[in-house]
Amino acid sequence: MTIEGLSPDDRLAVLAERQAELAGWPRLPKWKIEALPLLHIDKPRFGVTLPSGDDMELRQAVEVLGRCFQREMRFDFPPFTAKPSPRHVAESVEGLLFNSKKLLATFPVATGAAGMSVQGGEPWLDWIWIHPFERGRGLADAAWDDLERTYGNEFRIQRPISPAMKGFLLRRDVDPKRWMKEITSD
Repeated sequence: MTIEGLSPDDRLAVLAERQAELAGWPRLPKWKIEALPLLHIDKPRFGVTLPSGDDMELRQAVEVLGRCFQREMRFDFPPFTAKPSPRHVAESVEGLLFNSKKLLATFPVATGAAGMSVQGGEPWLDWIWIHPFERGRGLADAAWDDLERTYGNEFRIQRPISPAMKGFLLRRDVDPKRWMKEITSD
């Protein structure tokens, strides 16, 4: 029997049992996906991208959204940390935030993030994550346009690539040489 088929009293009892069960669960961050209001900065004048630069509050927002990426992709480590590591400094790693297209406010609301780096003199998109509520609403296209305006339309795309990202790249007609493994003859 489903909960909808129970009497009101039985339904309340089941809900109370479920609340008690949930209260015993550890509070894991994977249960929470946030949109991050950025009250201390203005919306971007053009596009949706907000570079984090040296602003620790923005860098922390990139880290939070990077952890969402980490959980969704089931990676062992977050792709970005607010405190720059020696690797980040050596590779010129930059964190970027994307302003929501769904949530309208007088201030930016970060609902996506990405990490860019320079490796061997070439710009690379290391990772990108868009909040599930923003997917399919044009934020990824707007963010991609911003990335190509800023880094050129030849930056490389780090693997692994999710099926959704592969579909996005194919839809955008991104040259597969930018994101597919190079085939070498041995």
